[in-house]
Formats: sequence, C-alpha cells, structure tokens
Amino acid sequence: MRLLLPLGKLLTFAFKLLYNELAWTYDWVSRLVSMGQWRSWQRAALPYLHGRRVLEVAHGTGDMLLDLTALGFEPIGLDLSAAMGRTARRKLRSHGLSPTLVGGRVQALPFPNNAFPSLLSTFPAEFIMHPQAIAEFHRVLQPGGVLVFVPSAQITSLSLADRWAEWLFRITGQSAHEWWASVLDRYTAAGFTARVEQVRLPRSIVIVVVAEKR
Repeated sequence: MRLLLPLGKLLTFAFKLLYNELAWTYDWVSRLVSMGQWRSWQRAALPYLHGRRVLEVAHGTGDMLLDLTALGFEPIGLDLSAAMGRTARRKLRSHGLSPTLVGGRVQALPFPNNAFPSLLSTFPAEFIMHPQAIAEFHRVLQPGGVLVFVPSAQITSLSLADRWAEWLFRITGQSAHEWWASVLDRYTAAGFTARVEQVRLPRSIVIVVVAEKR
C-alpha cells in the first residue's frame, strides 16, 4: 500500500500533463489504459441526453463532439486547456466540421441562464464535485434539462491485460464506487434530481450519473 500511494499520485499528475503539455498523446494513452474500451465508455452517456443543443464540459480531444454531431445534436465544447482546444479543433476540421469551442472555467460558464437542455462530461476532473461548478451547471441548464457525466468504469474481464488496466484505474481513483452517495447528495442539495446508472458492456461496467434540473 505504501508503494501504491506515491505511484497513484504520479499517475494523477501524468493525467494532468496529458490534458495540457502532452495533449497530443491523450487519445493513444486513453485507449491503452482502458484496453481499447475508452470510446465505448464515453458513448455510454449518449442515450441519457435531452434535446439537440449540448454543451460538452471539458471536451478533450473532440471525439464526443464528433459523435454528437453525427447523431444530429448541436454541440458546443468548453475546455480550460488551450492545448485540448487546439487538438479538438484540428480533429474536427479534418472531418470537415467547424466546431464551436470555448475556453473557460466551469466555475464561471460563459453562457446565459437556461441555455442548454443537456450538459455532458466524460471522465471529468475534480471540478465535477465543486459547489460553484454545480451551481453553474444548474444555472445554464433549462428546467428539466440534464447533466450527464461518466466519472468511472470498472473492468470486469478476467484477462491479464484487463486486470492490469483495472489495477491502473483503481490506483488513480477512476474505478471507485464509494463516492456515489456524496455525489447524489451534493447535486440534490443544488436543485437536481440525481441518479446513478450502471451500463454493462461485455468487458466492463460504466458508471453514468444523470442529474436533472428540477
């Protein structure tokens, strides 16, 4: 256990680098550590969205913006990382798209009240639990709108490679389940009706939190 704690901190720091200086490696690394399941985990959130206009919070390299556009949604992406903004813009333009990407902090979303029927975030950082961020999510959502986010996944396959990936996700905190109650409590106190969905895939279980603005 003493060895795992500093290693976990090192890996967490590495993920922060992936979102900034090493953003160009993010797609490759995420597929590697999830044993090819990353995109399936992200897409588990899509069935819970409402309406056509979607704000993706922390859009990353732009994969979900591609998915949303292909499904007929009208997505806008927001990310604090300028490196991720450049990466996503290049990716979407390579598919013939002119993305609407905005730089900004979730604690001060640059959008008017009641602007979106849906917000989406896949594998967000700690901001997803920040009280000011939760208040901002509530503010920009339309009444009855939903925030859908994927905080974690649990690999269930018994293969050696998948067991290694599950260990890696466990020590970085991305496959923990004990936080459910505190997440739901915070969102409920902020004016949401929140629930946890478990989406079962052939080799994993994906956790999806659905928080509806009352």
